[in-house]
Amino acid sequence: MFDEILAKMEIVIAILMQKIAAGHVLQCGYSGGKDSTCVALLMLEAVRRSKAAGVPQARHYIATSDTQIENPSLSNHLHIALEEMSAFCEDHDLDVEVHVAKPSLSAQFVVSHIGRGTLIRTPENGVKKDKASGESKTARACASDWKLVPLGRLRALLEREAAGSGYRETIVLLGTRFSESPVRAALMSERQESHLEPTRHKDGYLTLSCIADWDLSDVWDMVSMFSDSRFIPFASPLSIRTIQRMIDLYRAGNEGTCGVTIGDGGNKSACGSRFGCAFCCVTGERDKSMESMIQEPEHAHLAGLNRFRNYLLATQWDMSKRELVGRKISAAGYTRVQPDVYSYQHRISLLKYLVTLDVLEQERAEQHQADLAEGVIEDTESNRELCEVQFQFVTPQQLVAVDFFLSMHHYAPHAFPALSVWHDVYTLGRRYYVPVVETKPKVPIPLHGWYRVGKYDAEAPVDGLRDYLAEQWNRFLHPDRVSAYAVTTNGERVAYFEECDQMEVDAEEACAFVTCTFDTRFMLESQVYPAMYSARFWLNEGILKLPAGMAQRYQEMAKRGQYFARLAERLNLTPRELDDHLIRNAISDKEHDALLNDEKNDIWDLQMNLFGEAA
Repeated sequence: MFDEILAKMEIVIAILMQKIAAGHVLQCGYSGGKDSTCVALLMLEAVRRSKAAGVPQARHYIATSDTQIENPSLSNHLHIALEEMSAFCEDHDLDVEVHVAKPSLSAQFVVSHIGRGTLIRTPENGVKKDKASGESKTARACASDWKLVPLGRLRALLEREAAGSGYRETIVLLGTRFSESPVRAALMSERQESHLEPTRHKDGYLTLSCIADWDLSDVWDMVSMFSDSRFIPFASPLSIRTIQRMIDLYRAGNEGTCGVTIGDGGNKSACGSRFGCAFCCVTGERDKSMESMIQEPEHAHLAGLNRFRNYLLATQWDMSKRELVGRKISAAGYTRVQPDVYSYQHRISLLKYLVTLDVLEQERAEQHQADLAEGVIEDTESNRELCEVQFQFVTPQQLVAVDFFLSMHHYAPHAFPALSVWHDVYTLGRRYYVPVVETKPKVPIPLHGWYRVGKYDAEAPVDGLRDYLAEQWNRFLHPDRVSAYAVTTNGERVAYFEECDQMEVDAEEACAFVTCTFDTRFMLESQVYPAMYSARFWLNEGILKLPAGMAQRYQEMAKRGQYFARLAERLNLTPRELDDHLIRNAISDKEHDALLNDEKNDIWDLQMNLFGEAA
């Protein structure tokens, strides 16, 4: 019954065994979907057979990416599958490592969009532009930041490790197929992809599209074999339950139908379900796969995530939820007054909604466990799995990073603003449900003009991240440190901080502080401290580390936020009143251009005078 697909599978295994015998390192890009599952199973079988034949081989890898906001049902399936493959390799003494690439902390959805206010990616703004050519790249900006860049970083690391072992170049195994779509077929043909020989990717590494010539029915035939113990052709790294769970996911995301039929008869319909991030907005007005999934009882707990996603999309053109203060200073000492990134209040609202969703999921899991124990619901594998918490989108580690950014915002009313939200929901029991709102139509983004700030010193003083109190206490509290403070590349004194390759937050210390130290008394006492206090605190305590050489950038962010906070304090203005003040006192584009021209003329006159003096 499966003779045709068995023959195709053997061809792929034979080709992979040839590459192993030639000394190549194999790396499977695994996503948990049907195509990459087939490739992973075939690769591991090739590795197993090569070992059984006594063929010397390199260490191989299975690599995947975790955006930190994956569809929870798919994410949980993916991690179970990775655990099973790791256990299989250990049991069969196969030298195969499993790696999960994650975006840098500052690039993760929660930190980027809530902490820094980055706008969501949609079909309109989701494609990056190539600065050299001006053309749009095929990869979405979010996919690049959350998947391609982390996977590229991981691949480079693994390639260096492989090269050091003396084996040949790494071949990345892909699950792309010509039959997926005309667009995919054209791109694959352009790259000359083949299942026979590896091709050179534009970024320099080798790829092999193992199942390039397979069609959809071939994929589902192979999946079908591994979902029934009667048809499994060789030792499977994945349990039947895991294969069936994957099939159920596709069925749930495809309005209850799927292209898997065991047996000789029956029709096979294409299963086109595609799963993106839980809050993916590049799918457009609706996320059809998610909407289909939440109709199924085992995925109903994801309904809140879909509401959050729809809220993000509905409010993307709501200018009242945008920041007015520009992020750069012009040569004339002015900053742009124009709706830009998310406003402080909108970020706080998004944080409240997400933290509430996390808590509601914990409560659901507890109730589900109780219902299962009491016999209220049927004792099935699916129900036992649902006793576990299925997602947490705001971890203590991410919360600290968000708090660091929000603490530098000019509208943050007090220290530890993000932790106060966490405490509000987790400890005080408040709940903030995602509202259903009408979608705001796309509108032109108005430019209100330019406001004079000098070097953030025109109307109010700033010191940014400098911590005078810590400078006094550090030699007593931290006598092991070389200095009681740190200095930026521009020579500005700031709070002591430690550096690393990328922004990092100590997960253990963050968890201890958020869940234990930051109690109600601490929360209430922090209300009297200025917001910048907590930004300095995270640095001085070493809980948050800055990217190497980037301290001046964060100092500028701190001075910007502090400047407008002190300006509001000096003028005795509320946040809304300060926005109105900036708009009323902004100069026009024409006036600003004139100032820029005057600045250029002044510089030219100065240069001419210098030359004159030299002459």
